Amino acid sequence: MKNIIIGTAGHIDHGKTALIRALTGIETDRLKEEKKRGITIDLGFAYLDLPDGERAGIIDVPGHEKFIKNMLAGVGGIDMVLLVIAADEGIMPQTEEHLNILSILQIKKGIIVLTKTDLVDEDWLDMIQEDIRSHMKETFLEDALIVPVSVVEGMGLEYLKQEIYKMAQAVELKDIRAAVRIPVDRVFTVDGFGTVITGTQVEGTLTVGDVLNIYPHERLSKVKNIQMHGKNVEKSYAGQRVAINLSNVKTEDIHRGDVLAQQDSIQVTMLLDVKLNLLKSVPRALKNRARIRFHHGTSEVLGRVILLEEDSLKAGESTYAQLRLEEEVALKTGDHYVLRFYSPVDTIGGGIVLDANPYKHKRFRDDVLEALYVKEAGDFESVLEQSIKKYSKAMKPIEFIAIQLGKTRAELQYGLEHLLKEAIIVQLSDSIYVHIDFLDELRQTITTLLMQYHQKNPLRAGMGKEEFRSRVFKDEMNRLSAQLIQYFESEKVIEVNQNRVALAGFEISFTNEEKKCLILFEAQYFESAFMPPYIDEITKLCPKGINGQLLIQTLIERSVLIKIDANICLHQKRFEEALHKISAYIQENERMTLGECRDMLGTSRKYAVPILEYLDQQKITKKIDDHRILF
Repeated sequence: MKNIIIGTAGHIDHGKTALIRALTGIETDRLKEEKKRGITIDLGFAYLDLPDGERAGIIDVPGHEKFIKNMLAGVGGIDMVLLVIAADEGIMPQTEEHLNILSILQIKKGIIVLTKTDLVDEDWLDMIQEDIRSHMKETFLEDALIVPVSVVEGMGLEYLKQEIYKMAQAVELKDIRAAVRIPVDRVFTVDGFGTVITGTQVEGTLTVGDVLNIYPHERLSKVKNIQMHGKNVEKSYAGQRVAINLSNVKTEDIHRGDVLAQQDSIQVTMLLDVKLNLLKSVPRALKNRARIRFHHGTSEVLGRVILLEEDSLKAGESTYAQLRLEEEVALKTGDHYVLRFYSPVDTIGGGIVLDANPYKHKRFRDDVLEALYVKEAGDFESVLEQSIKKYSKAMKPIEFIAIQLGKTRAELQYGLEHLLKEAIIVQLSDSIYVHIDFLDELRQTITTLLMQYHQKNPLRAGMGKEEFRSRVFKDEMNRLSAQLIQYFESEKVIEVNQNRVALAGFEISFTNEEKKCLILFEAQYFESAFMPPYIDEITKLCPKGINGQLLIQTLIERSVLIKIDANICLHQKRFEEALHKISAYIQENERMTLGECRDMLGTSRKYAVPILEYLDQQKITKKIDDHRILF
């Protein structure tokens, strides 16, 4: 099934509404003011029955220059256009402006309908067609069919229907598997039903009962009913005009310009990077920081344009720019947009959204411009790589990146697998991928930090793990610090021993005097068994200039000594001996008192107390009243 949306375009009073009425039998002017004044003010909607039994939706747009914003709200989702030109007047200002807007939005198919032919003779008709051909050069309608019609006489209408049907067959199928997206163009209330919106479903499949997000307000609403061309349906698809009855939403809570879409499928932003193309007919240069009107989908938002590589832009020129908007909009990377001057309101140009969630840029930055070039011209894999690189430091999940690119995670899978195979990215967790350049920068940070630490602390086995974690892995990186440490261990950048982190291959280098002290300390602690010297006493045995405290710390880090409290250590073998004796005694006797421990170890109370308290801290023993049991 191919779903088609046809739009009209053309100057005021050239017969767009009358043409639709003649083709469909439907009156699209619904407002009292439209009927009174005889002109279209807002969007009108109809449908055309095609020969294959399908129905094409039709959007009738106003032709008056004052209602261009309404025209823009209607043409964003169309597949083909009927450019209506009155035979008695020919090309007029709004004909040109509408054509420019359609070109900016990259509408690719259309038919030129020459109306009111009953008002002119054959010679005039031939001349008008030649003039139209001349005006259409270098536009998407350069080779378009021109169909003369007369609504009054009924001439040419059946032929036009046949040509519309032929063109409809050539329209590309839309992606009905994508996340559903419907820009809202009309909101009203139906008695007994509540709030109803209408819009062109530009992506995805919608089913009654689905819960959608109303962007940019982030309000959830359930779909109670779907109508298409006045008939209730259970499902609707991309390329169809739909009316949707929503639950739990008042009409004042949703407006034209809002977007109905699947939750977490679209970006809400006030800042976006774009490729900007100025029309050849733009009446004046566009200066940096000019205030503009941004049109996207059915929305119109004010903002400013920041030209990233120029101070001003002339007619027909292109550039990369950043748009800083005054309100949030909901869109996707790759969407088309139109810009108009704030005042006087003339159409400037438009282009494609390259990044829907950028950082603020400084102007004339080569790295920024190069990145935007990749986003514009690069293949999708290059764009994916660049996005992962952009968000590596922030540790953004791949689902977030998919939203920025207007894709689902499944659509990114092939690119992810290839980038992993080429070692361009690294997967840290199920949803976190980071760029190798980010890891290389982090590697340099780690190497510099630990080199400086080893220089200042040559007798330490390494930096404390928690200190290392807090100094290296800032902000969002801290969440995945364990995975990052594991990665740099596997890459032979660091070594982790117990709670110390050192550069891979780092070894403490001792002088001969320091080595003698180490041997002396170890021997003293072993021989003294369970009555060891205090740390501040034994370190006095070192020659002048030798830091005995650091040597003791080295033995602790090497697990030669076990630190029991602030000033007491046991030799590791003596500690194991004490642990074995205490455990065996309690297993045999079910409990042990302080005195029994003291006597069994052949020590004094001042050592027995810290030994037992250390075992309590390690959850080996547990104190109950005046005795210990095994934990």
